[in-house]
Amino acid sequence: MKAPSNRYDLRESWLRAATSELRPYFASVGYPVPENIRFAIAFPSTGRKGKRVGECWHSSTSDDSHYEIFIRADLAEPGEVLGVLAKELVHTTLPPNAGHGKLFKAAALKVGLQGPMRRATPGILLHNRLAELAETLGPLPHARLNIERGPSITTAIDRPKKERTRLLKAECPSEGCGYTVRVTSKWVRELGPPHCPKHGAMVVDLPAADAETDAGETV
Repeated sequence: MKAPSNRYDLRESWLRAATSELRPYFASVGYPVPENIRFAIAFPSTGRKGKRVGECWHSSTSDDSHYEIFIRADLAEPGEVLGVLAKELVHTTLPPNAGHGKLFKAAALKVGLQGPMRRATPGILLHNRLAELAETLGPLPHARLNIERGPSITTAIDRPKKERTRLLKAECPSEGCGYTVRVTSKWVRELGPPHCPKHGAMVVDLPAADAETDAGETV
């Protein structure tokens, strides 16, 4: 059987068309989707080795007030892509600080998503709706990117990483004391430096950026 021809030349056009088709449904369940959204099949902020399959950046983070939705480049099955899109569209209907909390859960369940909210997937009714939509849209003009191979076949992407020091040295500032301990930057930032049994607060040289802090799962 001859494969259907592409109605869309660009991945972004396909995602934009899918969103246009989903807008009436989202509005019907009380969560209208805004118009000012851009789309990309690329890598979310966690990178190619992260587990995040989709990401939505709120319009407040954009210089021209657009939402930005990213879907991982190693996804290519239209139904799966639409499932991720539906989840990220929920974020566009909510305040920027909603995260995956109560507001998100209420909206996601209304739309037809299920499971743990951070990895919500379509329930049977939404799955069927998205399957019909995928058929209407035609082929997604995208092929799965084999990211495990890296951007160049000559690049050793699995080379051992340099061990990063997670514990910082805390020193007693009193001359001649020499008392030292190791502590993570997380506890220093949240609770303050540890204390020398004799001389009190110790000195910790904190890094400019906390490597242990996740960039933030927006979505």
